[in-house]
Amino acid sequence: MRNILLTLLVSVSLFGTDHIVDQKNKTFIPHSITAKVGDTITFKNSDPFAHNAYTDNEANEFDIGMQAPGEDKTVRLKAKAKFNVECAIHPNMLLEVTVH
Repeated sequence: MRNILLTLLVSVSLFGTDHIVDQKNKTFIPHSITAKVGDTITFKNSDPFAHNAYTDNEANEFDIGMQAPGEDKTVRLKAKAKFNVECAIHPNMLLEVTVH
């Protein structure tokens, strides 16, 4: 039993936390997150149309590409930084990310 608990603790620390960000009504929900290096962000598309979440932050640059309705896409945070995530299709969408 002790080995199982130790394995679970090590697994959690190695893989980090997954932060769920929904895209609904042309809005990121929540509007901001605070995470750690190694954590992931899973973008869920709950709208009936496509989205495209991206950031050009040098330390954590990503572009999830075209995200169809109902689709989930995940990115891993690589470095400490503070940056914004936007939607290339809906320019008013904004997510603030702080990585410690």
